[in-house]
Amino acid sequence: MLDPKRLKPITGTFVSPLLGDTGINNWGVEEWEADFRLMKSLGMDTVIVIRCEVEHGGKRWSALDPRGVTWPQDPDLLSMFFRLSDKYGMKLYLGGTIGITNLHIGDWQKDVAENAAFYERMLKVFGDRPCWHGNYLTIEALPWHFNFFDIADGVVTEMRRLMPQKKTLFSPTFNGLKGDMSGHYTPQQFEEMFGRLFDRVAGKLDYCAWQDKFNDCLAHYGEPAPNVLDDWYAAAGRMLGRNGIELWANIETFHRFSQRTGGADSFRQVDYRSLVAKLEAASRHCRKLITFEFSTCMSPNAEWGSSRRLLQRYCEAVGIDKSKVAWPE
Repeated sequence: MLDPKRLKPITGTFVSPLLGDTGINNWGVEEWEADFRLMKSLGMDTVIVIRCEVEHGGKRWSALDPRGVTWPQDPDLLSMFFRLSDKYGMKLYLGGTIGITNLHIGDWQKDVAENAAFYERMLKVFGDRPCWHGNYLTIEALPWHFNFFDIADGVVTEMRRLMPQKKTLFSPTFNGLKGDMSGHYTPQQFEEMFGRLFDRVAGKLDYCAWQDKFNDCLAHYGEPAPNVLDDWYAAAGRMLGRNGIELWANIETFHRFSQRTGGADSFRQVDYRSLVAKLEAASRHCRKLITFEFSTCMSPNAEWGSSRRLLQRYCEAVGIDKSKVAWPE
């Protein structure tokens, strides 16, 4: 039997104006506003825009595309996120740009420069918005990919230069593949490798929310196996702690490939028993829990009915009174 007192609630989520492979395709202002209202009623206070500009193969996608809205309140989806965050008292972290072509050809300085230009422009458009609390370091790759450390250090340095008063957030992943693809890093190897990055960004990065990644919840004759995430959080806490960076958790509420289920990565909802295991480990180690991603995997507005059921199980697990939740009609 679960004891809700042992689990911290999720108090932040990523939002995405660009992804086309999640359960929020074709949402309008009514669905988005219902989700912000729902998140607020669940005790959530933070939204992170995962990225605003993407380039790949010469093609570009933008959160500022005016075709993203069919309603008069907002000129684009990013403006809507700012407006709803202000309305519902949410702290907004703004993710920047990523150029996949830049990464593939090794032009990492261009990626840093494009992020700097993006944030300079955003300051002119949204600089006076109360909700804009911080910035999110958008790059997601394995640590041996694409001058990963140089880009992370360069972009967070530009964030600090342009907006020294705003907080900075990063969300890399546990359990990455080794560069020779021979297997996965151990927690000790992970600590040694990533520690070199955090030594570089000390004083510039405020928070690091690790993608927890693991989704198996193993048991033998009803006896749960030790939670593998404890070792990873302990390693993360040591290297972040010595650099003054606060340890957060990015609780993945979507399913990843596992030997138990087979198949490919997808954004379908995680098994709620796995979610509980993730919450247990993160609650022991982390100051704040955020998720990728509420609107796809836990919202009743999402494409799949299991999202509503996962939210119900989550409320039971952490002790949220479901009668006080602003369920969409």
